[in-house]
Amino acid sequence: MRGAARLVAVVAVLAAAVPARATNGMRMIGFGPVQGSMGGVGVGATLDASSVASNPAGLTELGGRLDVGATWFKPTVDYQATEAQMPPGFTGAVVAQPGQVIDSRRGGSLIPAVGAAFPVGDSLALGIGLFGVAGMGVNYPSNLYGGPTYTSYMQARLTPGLGWKINDAWSVGVTFNAMLAQMKWDVAAGFGQQPHDTASSYGYGATFGVKFRPVKSVALGLAYETKSIFQEFKFDVPAHGGVNPATFAPVPFPGGTDRLQFDQPSVTTLGAAWSPIEALLLAADLEWIRWSQTNGKNQPTFNNDTMATGAMPWNMNWEDQMVLKVGAQFQAPRGVKVRVGYNYGKMPLDPDRAFENIAFPAVAEHHFTAGLGWDVGAWGVNVGGTYAPRATLKGSNGAYPAMGGQAIASYETRMSQYAVDLGVSYRF
Repeated sequence: MRGAARLVAVVAVLAAAVPARATNGMRMIGFGPVQGSMGGVGVGATLDASSVASNPAGLTELGGRLDVGATWFKPTVDYQATEAQMPPGFTGAVVAQPGQVIDSRRGGSLIPAVGAAFPVGDSLALGIGLFGVAGMGVNYPSNLYGGPTYTSYMQARLTPGLGWKINDAWSVGVTFNAMLAQMKWDVAAGFGQQPHDTASSYGYGATFGVKFRPVKSVALGLAYETKSIFQEFKFDVPAHGGVNPATFAPVPFPGGTDRLQFDQPSVTTLGAAWSPIEALLLAADLEWIRWSQTNGKNQPTFNNDTMATGAMPWNMNWEDQMVLKVGAQFQAPRGVKVRVGYNYGKMPLDPDRAFENIAFPAVAEHHFTAGLGWDVGAWGVNVGGTYAPRATLKGSNGAYPAMGGQAIASYETRMSQYAVDLGVSYRF
């Protein structure tokens, strides 16, 4: 177990700069450059060894192979207060001035994706993968909640799995998900909130998959990823002065430990793939992400003494999200593959939770993808790209959430994204 934890930690280091990558909520649209260039499909269509993460039943179709890839991801995020009004008698910090646009200075991020498949006899296959899976965050330098606003969440995953071909039509698979998450934030310094330095949490879960081929040219897939259970994040908070959230009067806080329970939701995906001709593959996935389990009302869950540390609980109030993924791959002459895709998921956020939405702006919805593959003998090279045009969320309640939940400010937060993928594969 210690060795597995170290492997996950390696991925975490590689993915540590990924926290603003809110695509389908907090999750990447797909795993690796091939899935990514086809809108994230990978449950009905078995494309490469990243199937160990999306649908392990597909491992039996791959033979022996290793796929190594990385994604350079760059979001553009900004925030604008359109109206601001503090409660009567409040003497603390103010939010951003109305009309002022504040840019998040989060840079680009490198996201790893490594998968391998190993056949064992005619009907069994083993697989393992290392992936950056989820993350979000911002870095607003000034003039938001009385000072800089920095948030960061990331999750990396180690995925050993097994696929079993029952017969020519049916295959099943299972993956154990060993995870490491890291979190950090520094918000609302003007209200006496203290920085919460990076804390780590180990988690676990599983993914179960089924594939059915009624005929050679058609495949149907179903994958279920369980809710991921994590340890509590623990943050030591020193003694400091702050503001009483009920009266807004200055108050000393003796300090203590903030404990945050932040699990990740279950995901159910139904996929289909069809090859009308040998050179063409068409695929679609429909995915249900149950954000309400972990990011819903009054979540994530704080287990702390507010009057000791001054920390305020969150209420992200996310809804469940349905995601549509479609992709196509055309086998051109000389080993060249041309790929295109599209991904759509309506943002799961509650527009009235401005504090949480500004700090964690998971607003991206439409994703347009494309890529190329080139196979030469046992080797292959894959490149791809994703563009998510600007999405905007408007709402209210822009001050700190403890202020009675009243609508005391209006805001807009916006995000666009692009990503460039590169990977190599080796079949053995």
